[in-house]
Amino acid sequence: MLELKYYEQLALFASCGTLSAAAEALHTSQPALSRSMKQMEEELGVTLFVRSKNKLELSPTGQKAAEYADQLIRFATDTQERIRAYDRSLHTLSVGFCAPIPQNVMTPIISTTFSGMTISFDMCDDTPFPERLLNGQYQLAVMHYAPKDDRFYCKKCGHEDLFVAVYPQHPLAEKKVLSFTDLDGLSVLLLHDIGFWMNMHQFRTPQTRYLHQHDRATFNDIAIHSPYPIFTSSYSLSRGQGPDGRVAIPIEDQEAHTDFYLVCLASEKQKYNDLFARVNERTIL
Repeated sequence: MLELKYYEQLALFASCGTLSAAAEALHTSQPALSRSMKQMEEELGVTLFVRSKNKLELSPTGQKAAEYADQLIRFATDTQERIRAYDRSLHTLSVGFCAPIPQNVMTPIISTTFSGMTISFDMCDDTPFPERLLNGQYQLAVMHYAPKDDRFYCKKCGHEDLFVAVYPQHPLAEKKVLSFTDLDGLSVLLLHDIGFWMNMHQFRTPQTRYLHQHDRATFNDIAIHSPYPIFTSSYSLSRGQGPDGRVAIPIEDQEAHTDFYLVCLASEKQKYNDLFARVNERTIL
């Protein structure tokens, strides 16, 4: 059976168009590459090239072979990544989080449950989380929706409500409840790394000028000394950790209230039984 390198050389020749360009890309000589192509023809028992003076072109069979070679290379690359991902999964647990509060609550629970493993965490919008679970990039994920797919197993692990916090002198302070419409067009101080909440804010308040802060300490300092509204969470408020001196007003819009779900592949549920046994719908609350 031909080694993969021959198919890689054939695909590169088809891409480059000339023997000299392909040899340069491979950091080899033209005679060496020509010998490899000849050996490939002999091994396959077909004619892949049309040879003329100072010119080498793909035959119709060669063109089709180059297409197959390209497919084979992509498959081989994907197979290698899957093997590496599987090996990482034996020693490393990769978890995707959709928001800061789930990460703060679940990280110590996961770390304690899998104390012998290296745990890596990622927080971002959870739209790609199902695909990342399927391709092995994540082994677990905490999402703000339950996947409607039998390939996944999930369990509700909590809930969060969003509030707006303003100083008593702010025009919004007298309101008992707010909507995103009330915020649209204002300047709002916002911590940048907040997962799926970021896209939701930008979608519901397109006219709002968000003053993004990447560093939490800087965010906290500015929040203390500026009049800008900020967002806070039911989780923080229930623990007396709301922003000092501000009035926290609930947001009535449906998007400001979300459940959280711990998710894994259904085929791997048994690996995480202990973790799922440790969480319930009030773990994040």
